Amino acid sequence: MMPQTDWLGLARESVFNPRLAARAILRMGLPMKVLRQALLLVSILTDLLMFAELAAGGGATFLLGTAVPDPIALAGMQFASLVVTSLALYGIGRMFGGRGDLAGAMALVIWMQVIMLGFGLAQTVAYFLLPGLGNALGLASIVMMLWLLTQFTLELHGFTNAWLVFLGIIAGALVLVFSLSFLLMAFGVFVPGVA
Repeated sequence: MMPQTDWLGLARESVFNPRLAARAILRMGLPMKVLRQALLLVSILTDLLMFAELAAGGGATFLLGTAVPDPIALAGMQFASLVVTSLALYGIGRMFGGRGDLAGAMALVIWMQVIMLGFGLAQTVAYFLLPGLGNALGLASIVMMLWLLTQFTLELHGFTNAWLVFLGIIAGALVLVFSLSFLLMAFGVFVPGVA
């Protein structure tokens, strides 16, 4: 049986001392079955939050336009993006001499998504109350995501140079985006608004 975890304390620690929080997540040693279920759960929760944000007229409207997307397809895309992020965090880190494993990468990506859900919830509430504050929280959440991903990568792989890890994340993200774009175009899928 898993010991009791102070999840709110761990979330707070993730913001102020993410490497310590990452260490705690990695020490849990969650099995792949649990990680797959958690990945599915955070994908569905992210999907629900995105629809709440659409109802509020927030940032998701900008990303998705006015048409309401299929919730199953959206959750599937979210799940796929988290899987790709986990694989990239594991694979690219190992390619550069990191010591992390796939289960650790998945656990940290899932936890990062949980933290981002908290930011998304605050942002959605802000869109209902003060839309300008919602936009500011959206920018803050991007900064927080990059901060967490950098610090979690340092802890997972035992790297020491945060700037190199940050630059590696940006470069890896660009490569993934361009690769995915070419792959989608090869199959005749075009993103609206992109020539």
